[in-house]
Amino acid sequence: MLADIASSLRAWLASELPPGTGIGFDPLGVVAGIERRPSGAGLVNVFLYAVSEDLDGLAGTRVRVVDQEGRVAGTVSPIRTYQLSFLVTAWAADTNEELELLGAVIGAHAERDSLSGDHLRGGLVHIDTALPMRLGWAPTAHAAEVWSAIGTSMRTSLVLTVSAPALPQRVRQVAPPVRTRELDVHDLTRSGDTAPTAVSRRRRQRPTTAEH
Repeated sequence: MLADIASSLRAWLASELPPGTGIGFDPLGVVAGIERRPSGAGLVNVFLYAVSEDLDGLAGTRVRVVDQEGRVAGTVSPIRTYQLSFLVTAWAADTNEELELLGAVIGAHAERDSLSGDHLRGGLVHIDTALPMRLGWAPTAHAAEVWSAIGTSMRTSLVLTVSAPALPQRVRQVAPPVRTRELDVHDLTRSGDTAPTAVSRRRRQRPTTAEH
């Protein structure tokens, strides 16, 4: 799921940023060594620094899977949603160009605040809902704490949080539906009885039936 989110973010940003802009997902310690890039060939780096589970609305029981005939074929674990927080930084020829790239990210989010449609990649193409994105908010540590943790000087950055589901992979099979039911009738009279009652005679005469 994480790789699919990264690929989806790359597709979204590639459609919004100026041509020639690189898009990376490297740790901040790696890109911090970049001094300056050529003019017009900036880099927008989207570093995943926190993952937290969204417990609101989590189903308490397993979810049924229905086949093409409408029958329950199995069950899967409840779909869990996670908040993925990214630190977005720009690395370009000068500070002004970096701010322009970050401004382009803000403008792209203002136009579309969710991942959907042709931007989704991997297993996410099969979901029937958009993935909300929030800019400037994260349920976990603040950006300043992230910079402090990696021991790198703080610079202008954006926090982008994507809400994404973890789709269950394992289906627990259920017992197949009953398709045939056989009914059998036994003589309930005692062996010593010489004159069976009318009810017992009717029971002996009732045939075995099969229900399909």
